[in-house]
Amino acid sequence: MKRFGLLLSAFFFVSCVTQPAPSPDDRAGAEAIAAPVRKERIEEYKTPVVIKETVAFADGVVEKVISYAFDGGFRRLESSVTRKPSAVDPIERVAYGYDSGRLASKTAFGPDGALTSKSEYAYGAAGELVKETILDGKGVVQTVSEWSWDNGRKTSWLVLSAEGLILARTDYYYEGEALASAKLLDGAGNVKGRIEYVYAGAAMPSQVKYFDSTGAQDGRIDYAIEDGRIVKESVYRADGRLERRLSYEYAPDGALVKRTLADSTGKAREVIVYENAYRTDTRTVVYYE
Repeated sequence: MKRFGLLLSAFFFVSCVTQPAPSPDDRAGAEAIAAPVRKERIEEYKTPVVIKETVAFADGVVEKVISYAFDGGFRRLESSVTRKPSAVDPIERVAYGYDSGRLASKTAFGPDGALTSKSEYAYGAAGELVKETILDGKGVVQTVSEWSWDNGRKTSWLVLSAEGLILARTDYYYEGEALASAKLLDGAGNVKGRIEYVYAGAAMPSQVKYFDSTGAQDGRIDYAIEDGRIVKESVYRADGRLERRLSYEYAPDGALVKRTLADSTGKAREVIVYENAYRTDTRTVVYYE
C-alpha cells in the first residue's frame, strides 16, 4: 500500500512537470488570438466653406460684398456676385462651368450683363491642370498658360501670347517633396529673377524670398504659422522696410473669419469679414483592437 502511494505521488509529479510542449499550430493560434485586428470606420467631419465676403475700409464703410453660390452639398462653386452698397446692379458676376467634376470654365460678366472675359481649363490624365486659356469679351484669345508636371509636382509654367510666342517661363525646383525655389525667365530665356521658399518644420513655407536678375534680394514675405494656419503675413521691400501686413483670424473650428490689411505703420487699411457654411465630408479611420 505504501508502494502504491509512492507510485501515485510520482505519477502526479511527472504529470505536473512534464506537460507536452505546445505544437507550432498551437503557438500560431495563440499569437493570432493575441494580435490586434486592423479595422476601419467611416468618420464624418465638417469643412468650412466661404459663402460671403464683406470688404470694408478701416472706418467700417463697406466697399463691396461678394456672395458665393454652391451646389446643394457645398462641393462645387457655381457662381459669385460682387455688389457695391451704392449700386443697384452687381458690378460683376462670375459663372463657373464643370466637366467630369473638374472646373472647365470661368466666365465674367460686367454691370450691364455683358461678357467681359472667359477662362477655359484643360487637364492631364492624372487630373492635373495643364492649360488655361484667357479670352476677352469677344472671344479673342489674350494669353495662354501651360503647366508641366512630373510625379504630381509642377515643374514649369509657360505664358504664351495669342500667337503662341513664349512671353514668360517659370521653372520649379524641389527638395524632397517641398518646393524649394522657382526661376523666372522672359520669352527669350533670360533669367529675370528667382524665388526661394524657406520652411520651418511645417508643410507650408515660413518665408518667401524674391531676387532680381542680378541675384540681389528684391523683397520677401514672412509668414507666422499657428496650428497649421497662417495668422500673419508681412511683406517687406527690397531695402528691408515693411510695406504691409496681413493678419488672419479663425474660428475655433478653423474657419477663416477675418482678414485685416495694415500699412507699414500698423494702421488698418482694409478689413474683410468672411461668412462660412459647412460641408459634410467623410474620411476612413484605421484602428486596431
